[in-house]
Amino acid sequence: MDTCITVWHWPSHSRWYDEGLKNTLGLIASAGFTHINWNPDSGSSYWYANSEIEFIRNCIDNAGLRTQSVHATNGVNRVVEKPYLENENRKDIHSQHQWQREAAVELLQNRVDLAVALGSPDIVLHVDVRDEFHLTSQSESLFYKPLFHTLDAIQPYCIEKGVKIAVENLFRASATTYHTLFQRLFERYDDQFLGVCFDSGHWEIVEPGGVSILQQFGTRLIATHIHDNFSATDDHLLPHDGRIKWDIVLGAIASTHYQAPLNFETPYDSYGLSEASFYERAYGVAASLENQIATLRSGRDR
Repeated sequence: MDTCITVWHWPSHSRWYDEGLKNTLGLIASAGFTHINWNPDSGSSYWYANSEIEFIRNCIDNAGLRTQSVHATNGVNRVVEKPYLENENRKDIHSQHQWQREAAVELLQNRVDLAVALGSPDIVLHVDVRDEFHLTSQSESLFYKPLFHTLDAIQPYCIEKGVKIAVENLFRASATTYHTLFQRLFERYDDQFLGVCFDSGHWEIVEPGGVSILQQFGTRLIATHIHDNFSATDDHLLPHDGRIKWDIVLGAIASTHYQAPLNFETPYDSYGLSEASFYERAYGVAASLENQIATLRSGRDR
């Protein structure tokens, strides 16, 4: 059975990008996982050198793992880079300034190159939409025009390399706004280039108990971020440790053509467990949900 979990960056480790990474990947494989989602540097403007890409690829290969997805970046991650760039993103897919958008496109190309090297079929991208962007035709234009410029520019590179972009649903806007966003995107771009990354925890905050995004856009589902919460904050818990109705979520995913495995996006420091113990617990949860998906699909195929 294929199962997938996210690899996070732990800056507290003195040599995480060497001994720490190898140790984490080994623990993930020992727990039973077959795939990883590469999440370090997600959202940040960090640039991967070719030597780093090759090193990461070798580490994953040596652990006997495969890459299900790579988390890309929309320019700058305010959490990790805020001390250095307080007010301005020098690479920004949403910028009104051409040079900043072009820099963001080059950054996306860097993540596409990483995905190709790791064998990932897609990169996941945050698109920071807000409700107020759809209030007037002017506000819509200010948001969509630069976004479309960015996506138009990166599209040929993605198609050439065979890597799709999966736009992740976030949680800072209403369900209606996210439906509008995906509708606009999919009217403009076909499924050879753009799809959905369904984030279960984010959607639970937006639409508690609902799965309307999967019901409407399930044909575009190409990536998943699976985690739980209590419908209020982005807790990133393992499934069944929050209040998400997993029978509803899994039923909706099973009705799509999404290719397993699901990607579980819970960082191990969310729990008071050792890293090894956490991955063992997470694998049990992941295997259970994968079995449920398989059972649901098997029942529908009869």
